[in-house]
Amino acid sequence: MKKAALLMLLFLSTINQYLLQAQDKQSTVVITGRVVSFEESLGLEGVTITEKGTKNTSGTHADGTFAISVSSKEAVLVFSLDDYENVELKLTQSTDYAIVLRRKE
Repeated sequence: MKKAALLMLLFLSTINQYLLQAQDKQSTVVITGRVVSFEESLGLEGVTITEKGTKNTSGTHADGTFAISVSSKEAVLVFSLDDYENVELKLTQSTDYAIVLRRKE
């Protein structure tokens, strides 16, 4: 009887871990948008997007568009590109953003 109860406890513990992991994966949010230059209003390729405080990064495509999965809608994204000033963006309820980078003087 004790063996069956122990096996049941182990089974329930395993299921609980699986459900917690699935819930964590569902809590990620995909953020999309476009990064353009202030001076020409053209899409910027090669901009690095980093979720602040993590190693989570992404980059922009040739037209300046991007997508990045973040841990929550309260994350802060940092946009960086050589010769441009970095921009920090604190996310709101939106999932689509337009970002403008200015050249360094």
